[in-house]
Amino acid sequence: MSKRYIYIILSIAIISSCARVGTPSGGPKDEKPPISIHATPDFESIRFKENKIKIYFDEYIKFKDLNKQLIISPPMKYAPEITPVGTASKFISIKILDTLKENTTYTFNFGNAVTDNSEGNPLKQFKYLFSTGDYIDSLKISGNTRDAFSPQKEKSVSILMYEIDEQYSDSTIYKEKPDYLANTLDSTYFEVTNIKAGNYAIFALKDKSNNMIFNPKEDKIGFLDHNIQIPGDSIVNIVLSQEIPNFKIENPIEVQKNHIVVGFQGKWNAKINAIREKNGNPISYLIQKDKVSDSIHVWFQDVVTDSLWLDIQQESTEKSYPVRLRSKVKDSLNIFLNTKSTLHFRDTINFSSSIPIIKIDSKKFSFIDVDSFPIPFQIIEEYNKDKFYIDFEKKASTKYHLSILPGAITDFFGNENDSIKSSFSIKKLEDYGDLILSIKSEETKPIIIELINEKNEVESSAYCLHDQKLEFKTLKPGKYTVRAILDENENSIWDPGLFLSRRQPEKVFYYIKTIDLRANWTINEEFNVQFVP
Repeated sequence: MSKRYIYIILSIAIISSCARVGTPSGGPKDEKPPISIHATPDFESIRFKENKIKIYFDEYIKFKDLNKQLIISPPMKYAPEITPVGTASKFISIKILDTLKENTTYTFNFGNAVTDNSEGNPLKQFKYLFSTGDYIDSLKISGNTRDAFSPQKEKSVSILMYEIDEQYSDSTIYKEKPDYLANTLDSTYFEVTNIKAGNYAIFALKDKSNNMIFNPKEDKIGFLDHNIQIPGDSIVNIVLSQEIPNFKIENPIEVQKNHIVVGFQGKWNAKINAIREKNGNPISYLIQKDKVSDSIHVWFQDVVTDSLWLDIQQESTEKSYPVRLRSKVKDSLNIFLNTKSTLHFRDTINFSSSIPIIKIDSKKFSFIDVDSFPIPFQIIEEYNKDKFYIDFEKKASTKYHLSILPGAITDFFGNENDSIKSSFSIKKLEDYGDLILSIKSEETKPIIIELINEKNEVESSAYCLHDQKLEFKTLKPGKYTVRAILDENENSIWDPGLFLSRRQPEKVFYYIKTIDLRANWTINEEFNVQFVP
Protein backbone atom coordinates (compact mmCIF):
# COMPACT_ATOMS: atom_id res chain seq x y z
CA MET A 1 0.00 0.00 0.00
CA SER A 2 1.38 3.42 -0.97
CA LYS A 3 2.15 6.16 1.50
CA ARG A 4 -0.54 8.30 -0.17
CA TYR A 5 -3.31 5.75 0.63
CA ILE A 6 -2.07 5.29 4.19
CA TYR A 7 -2.22 9.08 4.70
CA ILE A 8 -5.82 9.23 3.38
CA ILE A 9 -6.99 6.37 5.65
CA LEU A 10 -5.34 7.94 8.74
CA SER A 11 -6.90 11.33 7.89
CA ILE A 12 -10.41 9.83 7.60
CA ALA A 13 -9.96 8.00 10.92
CA ILE A 14 -8.85 11.20 12.70
CA ILE A 15 -11.74 13.25 11.24
CA SER A 16 -14.24 10.52 12.15
CA SER A 17 -12.88 10.37 15.68
CA CYS A 18 -13.12 14.15 16.07
CA ALA A 19 -16.66 14.15 14.74
CA ARG A 20 -17.72 11.52 17.31
CA VAL A 21 -16.33 13.63 20.17
CA GLY A 22 -18.36 16.70 19.11
CA THR A 23 -21.67 14.91 18.52
CA PRO A 24 -24.40 15.38 21.22
CA SER A 25 -24.96 12.26 23.23
CA GLY A 26 -28.73 12.32 22.68
CA GLY A 27 -29.28 11.17 26.26
CA PRO A 28 -32.36 11.88 28.37
CA LYS A 29 -33.22 15.52 29.05
CA ASP A 30 -32.27 16.82 32.49
CA GLU A 31 -35.56 17.26 34.37
CA LYS A 32 -34.16 17.36 37.89
CA PRO A 33 -34.33 20.63 39.81
CA PRO A 34 -31.25 21.98 41.59
CA ILE A 35 -30.61 20.87 45.17
CA SER A 36 -29.63 23.18 48.02
CA ILE A 37 -26.67 21.49 49.76
CA HIS A 38 -25.92 23.84 52.65
CA ALA A 39 -26.20 27.42 53.87
CA THR A 40 -24.35 29.81 56.14
CA PRO A 41 -25.86 30.41 58.62
CA ASP A 42 -27.49 27.00 58.47
CA PHE A 43 -31.12 26.37 57.54
CA GLU A 44 -33.54 27.01 60.44
CA SER A 45 -30.89 28.73 62.54
CA ILE A 46 -32.00 30.13 65.88
CA ARG A 47 -30.71 33.18 67.82
CA PHE A 48 -29.95 34.65 64.38
CA LYS A 49 -27.86 37.84 64.51
CA GLU A 50 -26.17 37.90 61.08
CA ASN A 51 -26.75 40.31 58.21
CA LYS A 52 -25.43 38.08 55.43
CA ILE A 53 -26.70 34.70 54.19
CA LYS A 54 -25.26 32.37 51.56
CA ILE A 55 -27.19 29.37 50.19
CA TYR A 56 -25.23 26.85 48.08
CA PHE A 57 -26.52 24.49 45.36
CA ASP A 58 -25.25 21.38 43.59
CA GLU A 59 -25.34 23.07 40.16
CA TYR A 60 -25.51 26.48 38.55
CA ILE A 61 -28.82 28.25 39.22
CA LYS A 62 -30.55 31.41 38.03
CA PHE A 63 -33.64 33.38 39.01
CA LYS A 64 -36.94 33.56 37.14
CA ASP A 65 -39.44 36.29 38.12
CA LEU A 66 -37.74 36.80 41.47
CA ASN A 67 -39.61 40.06 42.16
CA LYS A 68 -42.96 38.31 41.67
CA GLN A 69 -42.11 35.04 43.37
CA LEU A 70 -40.12 36.01 46.47
CA ILE A 71 -42.20 36.55 49.62
CA ILE A 72 -40.42 37.63 52.81
CA SER A 73 -42.45 37.16 55.97
CA PRO A 74 -42.59 39.22 58.10
CA PRO A 75 -41.98 41.95 55.48
CA MET A 76 -38.88 44.09 55.85
CA LYS A 77 -38.91 47.88 55.74
CA TYR A 78 -35.77 47.87 53.61
CA ALA A 79 -35.63 45.18 50.96
CA PRO A 80 -32.57 42.92 51.23
CA GLU A 81 -29.96 42.79 48.48
CA ILE A 82 -30.11 39.42 46.72
CA THR A 83 -27.47 38.37 44.20
CA PRO A 84 -26.59 37.29 41.64
CA VAL A 85 -29.31 38.70 39.34
CA GLY A 86 -29.06 38.07 35.61
CA THR A 87 -26.16 35.62 35.80
CA ALA A 88 -25.78 31.97 36.75
CA SER A 89 -24.19 31.03 40.06
CA LYS A 90 -23.87 28.11 42.47
CA PHE A 91 -25.04 30.18 45.40
CA ILE A 92 -27.54 32.85 46.49
CA SER A 93 -26.23 35.75 48.55
CA ILE A 94 -28.63 37.73 50.77
CA LYS A 95 -27.61 40.96 52.48
CA ILE A 96 -30.08 42.08 55.17
CA LEU A 97 -30.43 45.87 55.40
CA ASP A 98 -33.20 45.99 58.00
CA THR A 99 -33.22 45.69 61.79
CA LEU A 100 -34.71 42.31 62.66
CA LYS A 101 -37.48 41.91 65.23
CA GLU A 102 -36.75 40.00 68.42
CA ASN A 103 -38.12 36.47 68.93
CA THR A 104 -39.43 36.28 65.37
CA THR A 105 -39.24 33.58 62.72
CA TYR A 106 -38.37 34.96 59.27
CA THR A 107 -39.18 33.12 56.06
CA PHE A 108 -37.66 33.77 52.63
CA ASN A 109 -40.07 31.93 50.33
CA PHE A 110 -38.59 31.96 46.83
CA GLY A 111 -41.63 30.23 45.32
CA ASN A 112 -40.52 28.80 41.98
CA ALA A 113 -37.95 31.53 41.29
CA VAL A 114 -34.85 29.28 41.66
CA THR A 115 -34.21 27.22 38.52
CA ASP A 116 -31.26 25.33 37.13
CA ASN A 117 -29.25 27.21 34.52
CA SER A 118 -29.32 24.59 31.76
CA GLU A 119 -32.98 23.53 31.47
CA GLY A 120 -34.83 25.98 33.74
CA ASN A 121 -36.16 23.25 36.06
CA PRO A 122 -37.63 25.04 39.10
CA LEU A 123 -36.86 24.21 42.72
CA LYS A 124 -40.49 24.49 43.79
CA GLN A 125 -41.49 26.41 46.92
CA PHE A 126 -37.90 26.76 48.07
CA LYS A 127 -37.61 28.42 51.51
CA TYR A 128 -34.87 29.66 53.77
CA LEU A 129 -35.91 30.48 57.33
CA PHE A 130 -34.39 31.45 60.62
CA SER A 131 -35.42 32.73 64.04
CA THR A 132 -34.09 35.59 66.11
CA GLY A 133 -35.48 33.76 69.16
CA ASP A 134 -34.81 30.40 70.79
CA TYR A 135 -36.98 28.33 68.45
CA ILE A 136 -38.59 28.21 64.99
CA ASP A 137 -42.32 29.02 65.01
CA SER A 138 -44.13 26.17 63.29
CA LEU A 139 -47.83 27.09 63.28
CA LYS A 140 -49.60 27.79 60.00
CA ILE A 141 -52.91 28.66 58.35
CA SER A 142 -54.08 28.01 54.80
CA GLY A 143 -57.09 28.57 52.59
CA ASN A 144 -58.40 29.85 49.29
CA THR A 145 -59.33 33.20 47.84
CA ARG A 146 -61.91 34.08 45.19
CA ASP A 147 -63.35 37.15 43.53
CA ALA A 148 -66.79 38.05 44.90
CA PHE A 149 -68.27 38.98 41.50
CA SER A 150 -66.31 37.35 38.71
CA PRO A 151 -66.00 33.59 38.10
CA GLN A 152 -62.47 34.17 36.81
CA LYS A 153 -59.69 33.19 39.20
CA GLU A 154 -57.87 36.14 40.75
CA LYS A 155 -54.20 35.16 40.84
CA SER A 156 -51.26 36.65 42.74
CA VAL A 157 -53.32 37.69 45.76
CA SER A 158 -51.39 38.76 48.87
CA ILE A 159 -52.37 37.42 52.29
CA LEU A 160 -51.71 39.86 55.13
CA MET A 161 -51.81 38.94 58.82
CA TYR A 162 -51.65 41.42 61.71
CA GLU A 163 -51.23 40.44 65.34
CA ILE A 164 -53.99 41.90 67.51
CA ASP A 165 -52.04 43.89 70.09
CA GLU A 166 -52.14 47.36 71.64
CA GLN A 167 -50.92 48.97 68.42
CA TYR A 168 -53.46 47.30 66.10
CA SER A 169 -56.60 49.16 64.96
CA ASP A 170 -58.88 49.19 61.93
CA SER A 171 -56.63 51.80 60.33
CA THR A 172 -53.50 49.61 60.55
CA ILE A 173 -54.02 47.98 57.17
CA TYR A 174 -54.08 51.45 55.56
CA LYS A 175 -50.72 52.45 57.11
CA GLU A 176 -48.60 49.49 58.21
CA LYS A 177 -47.09 46.42 56.60
CA PRO A 178 -48.29 43.09 58.02
CA ASP A 179 -46.65 40.85 60.60
CA TYR A 180 -46.93 37.87 58.22
CA LEU A 181 -47.22 37.73 54.47
CA ALA A 182 -47.99 35.11 51.83
CA ASN A 183 -49.15 35.05 48.21
CA THR A 184 -51.29 32.75 46.09
CA LEU A 185 -48.89 33.20 43.11
CA ASP A 186 -50.41 31.39 40.11
CA SER A 187 -53.26 29.76 42.03
CA THR A 188 -55.98 30.76 44.49
CA TYR A 189 -54.52 28.69 47.35
CA PHE A 190 -52.41 30.25 50.09
CA GLU A 191 -50.44 29.05 53.09
CA VAL A 192 -48.99 31.26 55.80
CA THR A 193 -46.33 29.30 57.67
CA ASN A 194 -44.07 29.65 60.70
CA ILE A 195 -46.53 31.76 62.67
CA LYS A 196 -46.29 32.21 66.41
CA ALA A 197 -49.33 31.61 68.61
CA GLY A 198 -51.66 34.58 68.95
CA ASN A 199 -54.79 36.43 67.87
CA TYR A 200 -54.71 37.81 64.30
CA ALA A 201 -56.62 39.80 61.70
CA ILE A 202 -56.24 38.28 58.23
CA PHE A 203 -56.82 39.92 54.85
CA ALA A 204 -56.58 39.06 51.17
CA LEU A 205 -55.35 41.92 48.99
CA LYS A 206 -55.04 42.27 45.25
CA ASP A 207 -52.19 44.66 45.83
CA LYS A 208 -51.82 46.74 42.66
CA SER A 209 -48.85 48.77 43.92
CA ASN A 210 -47.28 45.75 45.65
CA ASN A 211 -46.61 47.84 48.76
CA MET A 212 -48.45 45.60 51.27
CA ILE A 213 -50.71 48.50 52.32
CA PHE A 214 -54.41 48.76 51.46
CA ASN A 215 -55.30 51.52 49.00
CA PRO A 216 -59.11 51.49 48.53
CA LYS A 217 -58.85 53.42 45.25
CA GLU A 218 -57.01 50.61 43.45
CA ASP A 219 -56.87 47.43 45.57
CA LYS A 220 -59.41 44.66 45.99
CA ILE A 221 -59.76 43.49 49.59
CA GLY A 222 -61.14 40.44 51.35
CA PHE A 223 -61.61 40.09 55.11
CA LEU A 224 -63.29 37.90 57.70
CA ASP A 225 -66.09 38.88 60.06
CA HIS A 226 -63.92 37.80 62.98
CA ASN A 227 -60.31 37.58 64.07
CA ILE A 228 -58.52 34.22 63.93
CA GLN A 229 -56.78 32.35 66.70
CA ILE A 230 -53.47 30.55 66.12
CA PRO A 231 -53.45 27.67 67.01
CA GLY A 232 -57.13 27.05 66.47
CA ASP A 233 -58.16 28.27 63.04
CA SER A 234 -56.38 26.27 60.36
CA ILE A 235 -58.35 26.83 57.13
CA VAL A 236 -60.08 30.04 56.01
CA ASN A 237 -61.66 31.15 52.74
CA ILE A 238 -61.60 34.84 51.81
CA VAL A 239 -63.73 36.68 49.23
CA LEU A 240 -62.35 39.82 47.51
CA SER A 241 -64.11 42.86 46.11
CA GLN A 242 -63.30 46.44 45.12
CA GLU A 243 -64.71 48.87 47.66
CA ILE A 244 -66.59 51.99 46.64
CA PRO A 245 -64.46 54.79 48.12
CA ASN A 246 -65.87 57.43 50.42
CA PHE A 247 -67.51 60.33 48.61
CA LYS A 248 -65.15 63.23 47.93
CA ILE A 249 -65.51 66.17 45.54
CA GLU A 250 -62.53 67.23 43.42
CA ASN A 251 -62.00 70.82 42.33
CA PRO A 252 -64.13 71.72 39.27
CA ILE A 253 -62.27 72.57 36.06
CA GLU A 254 -63.24 74.16 32.76
CA VAL A 255 -62.80 71.66 29.90
CA GLN A 256 -64.32 73.77 27.09
CA LYS A 257 -66.02 77.13 26.80
CA ASN A 258 -69.33 76.99 28.75
CA HIS A 259 -68.47 73.48 29.99
CA ILE A 260 -67.21 72.59 33.50
CA VAL A 261 -66.47 69.13 34.89
CA VAL A 262 -66.73 68.29 38.60
CA GLY A 263 -64.78 65.13 39.40
CA PHE A 264 -65.51 63.04 42.47
CA GLN A 265 -64.67 59.81 44.24
CA GLY A 266 -67.16 57.25 45.50
CA LYS A 267 -70.90 57.56 44.95
CA TRP A 268 -72.24 61.03 44.08
CA ASN A 269 -73.91 62.35 47.21
CA ALA A 270 -74.21 66.09 46.67
CA LYS A 271 -76.28 68.77 44.96
CA ILE A 272 -75.19 71.74 42.85
CA ASN A 273 -77.32 74.55 44.23
CA ALA A 274 -76.14 77.40 42.02
CA ILE A 275 -73.60 78.72 39.53
CA ARG A 276 -72.91 82.41 39.91
CA GLU A 277 -70.61 85.22 38.93
CA LYS A 278 -68.27 86.86 41.44
CA ASN A 279 -70.86 89.56 42.05
CA GLY A 280 -73.46 86.91 42.94
CA ASN A 281 -75.51 87.03 39.74
CA PRO A 282 -76.91 83.53 39.03
CA ILE A 283 -76.09 81.78 35.74
CA SER A 284 -78.44 79.44 33.88
CA TYR A 285 -76.99 75.91 33.82
CA LEU A 286 -77.71 72.23 33.13
CA ILE A 287 -76.15 69.15 34.79
CA GLN A 288 -75.22 65.75 33.31
CA LYS A 289 -73.84 62.67 35.09
CA ASP A 290 -71.00 61.06 33.12
CA LYS A 291 -71.80 57.38 32.53
CA VAL A 292 -68.19 56.26 32.20
CA SER A 293 -66.07 58.31 34.58
CA ASP A 294 -66.83 59.60 38.07
CA SER A 295 -67.66 63.16 37.08
CA ILE A 296 -70.50 65.64 36.69
CA HIS A 297 -70.76 67.83 33.58
CA VAL A 298 -72.02 71.37 34.09
CA TRP A 299 -73.13 73.36 31.04
CA PHE A 300 -73.79 77.08 31.42
CA GLN A 301 -74.85 80.00 29.26
CA ASP A 302 -72.48 82.72 28.02
CA VAL A 303 -70.91 85.02 30.59
CA VAL A 304 -68.50 87.97 30.32
CA THR A 305 -66.62 87.27 33.55
CA ASP A 306 -63.31 85.40 33.80
CA SER A 307 -64.41 83.17 36.70
CA LEU A 308 -67.46 81.51 38.22
CA TRP A 309 -68.43 79.99 41.56
CA LEU A 310 -70.15 76.62 42.01
CA ASP A 311 -72.17 76.24 45.22
CA ILE A 312 -72.23 72.51 46.05
CA GLN A 313 -74.11 71.11 49.01
CA GLN A 314 -73.13 67.84 50.70
CA GLU A 315 -75.59 66.83 53.40
CA SER A 316 -76.01 69.94 55.57
CA THR A 317 -72.82 71.70 54.42
CA GLU A 318 -72.52 73.97 51.37
CA LYS A 319 -69.13 74.85 49.88
CA SER A 320 -68.31 77.28 47.08
CA TYR A 321 -65.76 76.21 44.45
CA PRO A 322 -64.08 78.81 42.19
CA VAL A 323 -63.51 78.04 38.48
CA ARG A 324 -61.22 80.08 36.23
CA LEU A 325 -62.56 80.56 32.69
CA ARG A 326 -59.94 80.58 29.92
CA SER A 327 -61.34 78.60 26.96
CA LYS A 328 -62.45 80.49 23.86
CA VAL A 329 -63.87 77.60 21.80
CA LYS A 330 -67.30 76.16 22.55
CA ASP A 331 -68.34 72.53 21.90
CA SER A 332 -70.28 72.00 18.67
CA LEU A 333 -73.44 69.90 18.40
CA ASN A 334 -72.90 66.38 17.09
CA ILE A 335 -75.68 63.78 16.96
CA PHE A 336 -74.43 60.17 16.86
CA LEU A 337 -76.48 57.19 15.69
CA ASN A 338 -75.54 54.24 17.94
CA THR A 339 -77.60 51.59 16.13
CA LYS A 340 -76.30 49.44 13.28
CA SER A 341 -78.21 48.77 10.07
CA THR A 342 -79.38 45.41 11.41
CA LEU A 343 -81.81 46.14 14.24
CA HIS A 344 -82.40 43.22 16.61
CA PHE A 345 -85.72 42.61 18.34
CA ARG A 346 -84.28 43.45 21.75
CA ASP A 347 -82.64 46.69 20.54
CA THR A 348 -83.93 50.21 20.08
CA ILE A 349 -82.86 52.95 17.69
CA ASN A 350 -80.81 55.27 19.86
CA PHE A 351 -78.93 58.52 19.40
CA SER A 352 -76.46 60.37 21.62
CA SER A 353 -75.54 64.03 21.66
CA SER A 354 -72.29 65.89 22.39
CA ILE A 355 -74.29 68.68 24.12
CA PRO A 356 -77.41 68.27 26.31
CA ILE A 357 -80.66 68.19 24.35
CA ILE A 358 -83.46 70.44 25.55
CA LYS A 359 -86.02 70.05 22.74
CA ILE A 360 -87.04 67.35 20.22
CA ASP A 361 -89.72 68.06 17.59
CA SER A 362 -91.26 64.70 16.64
CA LYS A 363 -93.11 66.34 13.70
CA LYS A 364 -89.78 66.64 11.91
CA PHE A 365 -89.22 62.86 12.14
CA SER A 366 -90.30 60.58 9.27
CA PHE A 367 -90.36 56.83 9.97
CA ILE A 368 -91.63 54.54 7.19
CA ASP A 369 -91.37 50.93 6.07
CA VAL A 370 -90.12 49.68 2.70
CA ASP A 371 -93.58 50.30 1.17
CA SER A 372 -93.51 53.93 2.41
CA PHE A 373 -96.25 53.33 4.99
CA PRO A 374 -95.76 55.53 8.09
CA ILE A 375 -94.83 53.59 11.20
CA PRO A 376 -96.13 54.74 14.61
CA PHE A 377 -93.24 55.49 16.95
CA GLN A 378 -92.45 57.08 20.28
CA ILE A 379 -89.46 59.27 21.15
CA ILE A 380 -88.09 58.54 24.62
CA GLU A 381 -85.76 61.18 26.04
CA GLU A 382 -83.22 60.12 28.65
CA TYR A 383 -83.19 62.02 31.95
CA ASN A 384 -79.49 62.79 31.43
CA LYS A 385 -80.34 64.81 28.30
CA ASP A 386 -77.56 63.15 26.31
CA LYS A 387 -79.54 60.38 24.60
CA PHE A 388 -82.92 59.68 23.05
CA TYR A 389 -84.55 56.52 21.72
CA ILE A 390 -87.06 55.70 19.01
CA ASP A 391 -89.36 52.90 20.11
CA PHE A 392 -91.80 51.11 17.82
CA GLU A 393 -93.43 47.73 17.24
CA LYS A 394 -90.95 45.67 15.26
CA LYS A 395 -91.98 43.25 12.55
CA ALA A 396 -89.79 40.40 11.34
CA SER A 397 -88.23 40.49 7.86
CA THR A 398 -88.97 44.20 7.47
CA LYS A 399 -86.90 47.19 6.42
CA TYR A 400 -87.44 50.70 7.82
CA HIS A 401 -86.29 54.18 6.80
CA LEU A 402 -85.76 57.05 9.21
CA SER A 403 -85.39 60.69 8.22
CA ILE A 404 -84.82 63.57 10.65
CA LEU A 405 -85.16 67.07 9.24
CA PRO A 406 -82.87 69.95 10.22
CA GLY A 407 -84.03 71.74 13.35
CA ALA A 408 -85.70 68.66 14.86
CA ILE A 409 -83.19 68.59 17.74
CA THR A 410 -82.15 71.63 19.76
CA ASP A 411 -79.31 71.64 22.30
CA PHE A 412 -78.74 73.70 25.47
CA PHE A 413 -77.06 76.53 23.51
CA GLY A 414 -79.77 76.71 20.82
CA ASN A 415 -77.84 74.79 18.17
CA GLU A 416 -79.90 72.62 15.81
CA ASN A 417 -79.12 69.39 13.99
CA ASP A 418 -78.38 68.85 10.33
CA SER A 419 -80.36 66.38 8.23
CA ILE A 420 -80.08 62.74 9.39
CA LYS A 421 -81.08 59.70 7.32
CA SER A 422 -80.68 55.99 8.01
CA SER A 423 -82.21 52.57 7.24
CA PHE A 424 -82.71 49.51 9.44
CA SER A 425 -83.53 45.88 8.72
CA ILE A 426 -85.21 43.38 11.07
CA LYS A 427 -84.22 39.72 10.69
CA LYS A 428 -86.55 36.74 10.61
CA LEU A 429 -87.82 35.35 13.93
CA GLU A 430 -86.15 32.09 12.96
CA ASP A 431 -82.78 33.83 13.24
CA TYR A 432 -83.21 34.10 17.02
CA GLY A 433 -83.54 31.72 19.95
CA ASP A 434 -85.50 31.64 23.21
CA LEU A 435 -84.30 30.72 26.70
CA ILE A 436 -86.73 29.61 29.40
CA LEU A 437 -85.05 29.63 32.79
CA SER A 438 -86.69 28.04 35.84
CA ILE A 439 -85.23 29.63 38.99
CA LYS A 440 -85.19 27.52 42.17
CA SER A 441 -84.09 29.11 45.44
CA GLU A 442 -84.75 28.95 49.17
CA GLU A 443 -83.59 32.53 49.75
CA THR A 444 -86.00 34.98 51.38
CA LYS A 445 -84.31 38.03 49.82
CA PRO A 446 -84.79 39.03 46.16
CA ILE A 447 -82.44 37.66 43.52
CA ILE A 448 -81.17 39.52 40.45
CA ILE A 449 -80.79 37.21 37.44
CA GLU A 450 -78.46 38.46 34.70
CA LEU A 451 -77.90 36.93 31.29
CA ILE A 452 -74.30 37.58 30.16
CA ASN A 453 -73.30 37.42 26.49
CA GLU A 454 -69.92 36.53 24.97
CA LYS A 455 -68.75 40.15 25.25
CA ASN A 456 -69.30 39.95 29.01
CA GLU A 457 -72.22 42.39 28.70
CA VAL A 458 -75.57 42.05 30.46
CA GLU A 459 -77.88 41.05 27.63
CA SER A 460 -80.97 40.94 29.82
CA SER A 461 -81.89 40.84 33.51
CA ALA A 462 -84.85 40.05 35.77
CA TYR A 463 -85.77 40.45 39.44
CA CYS A 464 -86.98 37.35 41.28
CA LEU A 465 -88.73 37.33 44.63
CA HIS A 466 -89.45 33.59 44.77
CA ASP A 467 -89.15 30.51 42.58
CA GLN A 468 -89.95 31.78 39.13
CA LYS A 469 -89.93 30.91 35.44
CA LEU A 470 -88.19 33.55 33.32
CA GLU A 471 -88.54 33.81 29.56
CA PHE A 472 -85.84 35.51 27.51
CA LYS A 473 -87.25 35.81 24.01
CA THR A 474 -85.61 36.62 20.65
CA LEU A 475 -82.03 36.32 21.82
CA LYS A 476 -79.17 36.49 19.35
CA PRO A 477 -77.54 33.06 18.87
CA GLY A 478 -74.41 32.62 20.95
CA LYS A 479 -73.03 31.45 24.25
CA TYR A 480 -74.58 32.84 27.43
CA THR A 481 -73.68 32.75 31.11
CA VAL A 482 -76.27 33.19 33.85
CA ARG A 483 -75.44 35.08 37.04
CA ALA A 484 -77.52 35.28 40.23
CA ILE A 485 -77.03 38.10 42.76
CA LEU A 486 -78.52 37.99 46.24
CA ASP A 487 -79.85 41.53 46.69
CA GLU A 488 -79.60 41.65 50.48
CA ASN A 489 -80.26 45.39 50.81
CA GLU A 490 -82.89 45.33 48.01
CA ASN A 491 -81.46 48.22 46.02
CA SER A 492 -81.50 46.28 42.70
CA ILE A 493 -77.70 46.38 42.20
CA TRP A 494 -74.72 44.33 43.38
CA ASP A 495 -72.87 45.88 46.31
CA PRO A 496 -69.19 45.17 47.08
CA GLY A 497 -67.82 44.74 50.60
CA LEU A 498 -66.77 47.52 52.95
CA PHE A 499 -64.07 46.70 55.50
CA LEU A 500 -64.65 49.48 58.04
CA SER A 501 -68.35 48.53 58.26
CA ARG A 502 -67.50 44.80 58.23
CA ARG A 503 -69.97 44.44 55.37
CA GLN A 504 -69.25 41.47 53.14
CA PRO A 505 -69.94 41.74 49.38
CA GLU A 506 -73.36 40.57 48.28
CA LYS A 507 -73.28 36.93 47.22
CA VAL A 508 -73.02 35.94 43.58
CA PHE A 509 -73.64 32.51 42.08
CA TYR A 510 -73.09 31.39 38.47
CA TYR A 511 -75.02 28.73 36.59
CA ILE A 512 -72.85 25.64 36.32
CA LYS A 513 -72.70 25.56 32.52
CA THR A 514 -72.52 27.90 29.54
CA ILE A 515 -75.74 27.96 27.50
CA ASP A 516 -75.15 27.53 23.76
CA LEU A 517 -78.22 29.07 22.13
CA ARG A 518 -78.73 28.52 18.42
CA ALA A 519 -81.04 30.11 15.89
CA ASN A 520 -84.67 28.90 15.95
CA TRP A 521 -84.11 27.00 19.21
CA THR A 522 -85.94 27.11 22.52
CA ILE A 523 -83.85 25.95 25.47
CA ASN A 524 -85.28 25.07 28.87
CA GLU A 525 -82.89 25.19 31.84
CA GLU A 526 -83.36 24.83 35.59
CA PHE A 527 -81.12 27.07 37.70
CA ASN A 528 -80.89 25.89 41.30
CA VAL A 529 -79.44 28.96 43.01
CA GLN A 530 -77.25 28.04 45.99
CA PHE A 531 -75.12 30.91 47.24
CA VAL A 532 -71.76 29.92 48.71
CA PRO A 533 -71.26 31.16 52.32
